[in-house]
Amino acid sequence: MAAGVRFMSTAIRQLAEGLTIDDFLAALSHGRQIFTLQSGEGGQYHLVRADSWDAGRHTLGDFRPIEPLKSVLSQPREFLGPTNQNAETEPLPERIVIGVKNCDLAGLKIQDHVFLGLTPADPRYAEAREKTILVTCDCTDCLDVCFCPLVDEQPYVKEGYDINISPLSQQYLIDVGSEKGKQLLETVSDYLVPADKDLLEERKQRRTGMYQRLVEQSAAHGLRPGMDLAGAVRSAADSSMWGDFAGDCVECGACNFVCCTCHCFQLADGTSDSVPARGKQWDGCLLMNFARVAGGGNPRAGRAKRLRNRFQKKFDYFPQVLGCYACDGCGRCTEVCTGNIDIRAVLKRAMDETKSIHADTGND
Repeated sequence: MAAGVRFMSTAIRQLAEGLTIDDFLAALSHGRQIFTLQSGEGGQYHLVRADSWDAGRHTLGDFRPIEPLKSVLSQPREFLGPTNQNAETEPLPERIVIGVKNCDLAGLKIQDHVFLGLTPADPRYAEAREKTILVTCDCTDCLDVCFCPLVDEQPYVKEGYDINISPLSQQYLIDVGSEKGKQLLETVSDYLVPADKDLLEERKQRRTGMYQRLVEQSAAHGLRPGMDLAGAVRSAADSSMWGDFAGDCVECGACNFVCCTCHCFQLADGTSDSVPARGKQWDGCLLMNFARVAGGGNPRAGRAKRLRNRFQKKFDYFPQVLGCYACDGCGRCTEVCTGNIDIRAVLKRAMDETKSIHADTGND
């Protein structure tokens, strides 16, 4: 389904009496390769692959996993085949991803633009998108690094999903977001009944409460929804702040690799069984040689320039190109940063410097 196109359906359902969510998910995913969440250390979740739903190991999760959804659609390292002949690849199996949170789903707007919206489209990504069913789930908790309301998102889906699950106190609400999801849900129609109106009200209250909790969490960092982050990052282009934050960067690229929206990659030629071959792997704008050209020059040799470029692309370039931030507030970059750089602290500094500029010039 194309990003930004909303599938209209009002048939919200709940589980039939006597059935559990595990019964439903096992039936829903039957015959497909599964990607879903599994509890890990420290209360985190991991995105894992399985052949069937395991009620003892798998879960919908309260919040997003460590691994981004993009890893299901585009592998971190991929062999593309010999370069001197047309390589045939095995078709992907039908897959279903269960427990997707809105931050990861929102990130697909950027991935789809890059790999489907531009010419030529990436055939491998296109196949992965076509053969992957996305079963999303409302967030019922959050991490202290989460901040989706700041980038105009929320802890539940609105569009772009196939099937959504809303966990409630004693039940689960199931609704459809695409024709693909509608067809799949029809195969397990015996597991569902029309939703009780009281459950719809409960979901509304839970969603509002979760959203407000995230707003308050962001307020503790001096940020609030509706701030002009694009204008702040643009105005801070010549600020010394980039050097200040970059001083803590160790150039590991972890923030790039766990980000839902980062999409840069590199192609590498070599040999496989003595035959010329090509591979593809993720790349990161904070790595030292990312912008280095064939002649050896590097327009962004310094860490400060690379850090600034990362924020400009996410908070200035993509709002102009797609009308949305290339950041969905998942907080993974803050979570994995060896230098303890908090993306919210960078945005707050940019906002503060913008206010200072306006104050010095007498502008409101």
